[in-house]
Amino acid sequence: MAKQKSGDVSEQRMTPLSAFLDLSREAQQLLRSVQTIQVAKNRIPVHKGDKVSGAYVVVKGCLRVFSYTPNGHESTFYLIRPGETCVFAINCLFNQLLYPAWVVAEEETEICVISGALYKQLFQTESAIQNLTIDALSSAVFKLMTEVEHLQGWNLSQRLSNLLLHQASDDNRVLMTQQEIASRLGSSREVIARLLGEMVSEGLITTGRGCISLIQPSALARLIHG
Repeated sequence: MAKQKSGDVSEQRMTPLSAFLDLSREAQQLLRSVQTIQVAKNRIPVHKGDKVSGAYVVVKGCLRVFSYTPNGHESTFYLIRPGETCVFAINCLFNQLLYPAWVVAEEETEICVISGALYKQLFQTESAIQNLTIDALSSAVFKLMTEVEHLQGWNLSQRLSNLLLHQASDDNRVLMTQQEIASRLGSSREVIARLLGEMVSEGLITTGRGCISLIQPSALARLIHG
C-alpha cells in the first residue's frame, strides 16, 4: 500500500514544481497542510472505479495512467511527471465522477494530494492553479492524440523503437524489463522478447537483466520512419 503522510508539504519540497512558485502567500499556507503519498515502484495507488479524493500532483517520480484492452493487455493513456497533475482526476473532481482508469508508479514516486474542496477553492482565485489545470488538459489531449496516431500508423516494431529512444538515458541505456515494455505498449512479454531478440541479431541493441543498451540509436530512428 502507498504510505501516506499528512502535512509537512514544505515550501522547499514544492519549490521544484514551477506551478506553485506564483501562488499567493495565503494559498501557500493552505497547501502546507495537504497530504503526500509515497508510492513504491509498480504499485497501483488508484484503481478504476475509485472515488477521487483530490488532485494528484507528482512531486518526484512518474505515474502511468492506463486501462485494459479486451484481450487483457494494458493500454497506456499518458504519463504524469514531476510538476504535472492528472487530468482524469481533475475531471472527476469537477464532475463528481469515479476514476475511469488505473494508475501505476513507474518508479518510486511522491504524490501531493490536494483535496477536492481546496483545489476548487484555489482554482477560483489562483492563476497558477488555473494554468496547471489548463496545461494538464492540453498536454493530456496531445499525448492521447499522439498515442492514437502511433497505434493507427505504426507497427509494434516501430513503437518499440520509439519507446527505447525516448526512455534511453544519456549513456543510451533503458532501465526497463521486458514485461514493463510490454505493459507500456499493450503487448505481451513474449512478443517484446522476440522483437528485442531481432534487434540484438541486427546489432542495434544489447540486452541484460532489466537493462537494454542502444548500440545504434540512429538505426532505431530510421526504423520508425522507414
